[in-house]
Amino acid sequence: MAHSGGVTFNRGYALDPGQALEDLDMGDGSVLSLKVTGRQSFGLVTVVEGVVRSGGPPLHVHEAEDEVIIVIEGHLDYQVGNERGELAAGGLLWFPRQVPHAVANLTGKPCRFITVITPSGIEDFFRGQRDYLATLAPGSPPDPIGFAAVPGAEQRPVVGPPLAPRS
Repeated sequence: MAHSGGVTFNRGYALDPGQALEDLDMGDGSVLSLKVTGRQSFGLVTVVEGVVRSGGPPLHVHEAEDEVIIVIEGHLDYQVGNERGELAAGGLLWFPRQVPHAVANLTGKPCRFITVITPSGIEDFFRGQRDYLATLAPGSPPDPIGFAAVPGAEQRPVVGPPLAPRS
């Protein structure tokens, strides 16, 4: 059953599995699917379904956003503050604002998750990341300086490298 994506905060809406307001191709088979953005929630919340084939963002801090990640399929390595670990399907991560954190898929198998960020606005940063990543040659790692130049990066500064396999 198809549902309308053009509704407002006051009316609500439903999205079928696989349906999104917008899909962001992050390269290498990874996709962020925007389910709720600031436009629908009057700036209150962003909800994203992600599929990451491998890797993840570097250790970073959100200056003014709180984030929850729920693993739906696969495994996701994480760091929150100084704590490192791995979550399986059904696991939840809570990343309060101003706490360094990172996630990465280090298994070689796709990982699917739901992310809820409040307040909204991070979707514009994700679009900027997508646009930057699209300029790279396939298989090329992002340049930290180029990545830091993405609009919105100043509100989400990088404070360490991406997660690597634990020895």
